[in-house]
Amino acid sequence: MPLLLARVDDRLIHGQVAHGWGAALKPTLFLVVSDALAADSASAELYLLAVPEGARGRFVSVREALLPETRSAVERERTLLLFPGLDEAVRLVEGGFPIASLNLGRLHHAPGREAVLPYVFLDEADKDRLRRLRALGVRIAARDLPSNPEHALADLLPGGAP
Repeated sequence: MPLLLARVDDRLIHGQVAHGWGAALKPTLFLVVSDALAADSASAELYLLAVPEGARGRFVSVREALLPETRSAVERERTLLLFPGLDEAVRLVEGGFPIASLNLGRLHHAPGREAVLPYVFLDEADKDRLRRLRALGVRIAARDLPSNPEHALADLLPGGAP
């Protein structure tokens, strides 16, 4: 079974992901790639409360995500892959994990970040990460819910996509 969706969303597993995307895609595995949360099981457990019935959730580091057994689990199940930020996505793809398409969900406002959509705020480092992913062949688009329109990378970055 192919990867259903790879998504960057700093809220990780929440209503929009669990019910909006979950209802549309029917994943059996919510796999969160986060070094910080993989090392903090107490915080990770809180996110797992939002996993819908019939699915399971798991937190792994970037290193663990690159292991053959993790990739095998992604291929065996209907997987929704989640990242808290673009850094993890870049490191995973650069490590050889095959992601053909990346969905930008919510990236909240923070100092130095500017709005490119009402739900996507990027700083220069984020824009560089998006360009790196695009150079690696990853198709990037922003979409908060499956019922809403998609915004291509060229629409998000001034001067267009690389």
